[in-house]
This record gives sequence, structure tokens and C-alpha cells, in this order.
Amino acid sequence: MTRHYEVFARINQGDETLNIGNVQADSDRLAKLYAHNTFDEEDWDFLAVVRREDVHEVNIEQEVLSPA
Repeated sequence: MTRHYEVFARINQGDETLNIGNVQADSDRLAKLYAHNTFDEEDWDFLAVVRREDVHEVNIEQEVLSPA
């Protein structure tokens, strides 16, 4: 099953971690390989993939006003 992954990276330790793009893959392992191969133009200090389904927007006003 193909999943969508968001790719996050930073160039230097202490820099902001940024969303630099996304990849699609059939497994976490392949997502890591695709991210590395796709975004290898920099010497990243940190590179990570997160399943898009596991990214949750923080909206405090909506959370407080909506029933659980």
C-alpha cells in the first residue's frame, strides 16, 4: 500500500527543521531511501520522514470549542 510521507530536514544543528517536500512509498524504509535520494542536494544534519496521516494540525481554538 502506497503511503504519503512529509520530509523534514535541517542543514545545521540548531537550525529550524523545515518541511522540504514529500515522497510516496510502500514502506517506511523505502520512504527514507526516496527522501535521501530525492533531497540529496544538501549535506543535511537531520533528515526525517513522517507519514502524512501522522501529522496533526494544532488548532487550539478548534480543539477547545469542539466536543471530544
